[in-house]
Amino acid sequence: MKCKNCGREIIRIRLGGRSVACDAAPITYWSVRGGAAMSEAIPLLTPNGESVYGALDGKLKDAVGMAYHPHTCGLLPIFHRGRDSWSRPIYDDGEGCFLVDVDPRAGRKPDICTKQGNDFNGEPCDPVEADFIFIPRRDTW
Repeated sequence: MKCKNCGREIIRIRLGGRSVACDAAPITYWSVRGGAAMSEAIPLLTPNGESVYGALDGKLKDAVGMAYHPHTCGLLPIFHRGRDSWSRPIYDDGEGCFLVDVDPRAGRKPDICTKQGNDFNGEPCDPVEADFIFIPRRDTW
C-alpha cells in the first residue's frame, strides 16, 4: 500500500484499537536499558502492535527482533505516555522530551507545550509549534 500524501510504501499495524501507518521496511532493533543508551532509542511498533523503544545498532546475535517505524509524512510523531497529576495527557517526542497537551478538549486544536525540567509532572513550559501525529491517538477529555 502507498501513502496518499507522499507515495512511499507503508503497512498498517493495529495499536490500541486503531490502525497506525508505518514505513514498510522492517527494522532490526536492539534492547535499550536506561542511562545514556536511552537517548539513542527510538520508538517503534512491533508487528503485533506493541509500542517499544529500541536502538538501531548492535551485534546481530543480540538483536531483540524486527519492528516498524511509524510513517510520519513530515509530521512530528508523539507517543502517549499517560496523564500527569492534573490529568493532562503526556506525550514523548521519541527523543526523551515530555510534551503536554494543555487543552485536550475534543474538537479543539492541540495546544502542545514542553514540561518544565522535562519532569513528567512538571508545569507546562514552552509552546511547541508543529504538525503532530498522535500515536496511538490523541487523548482528549
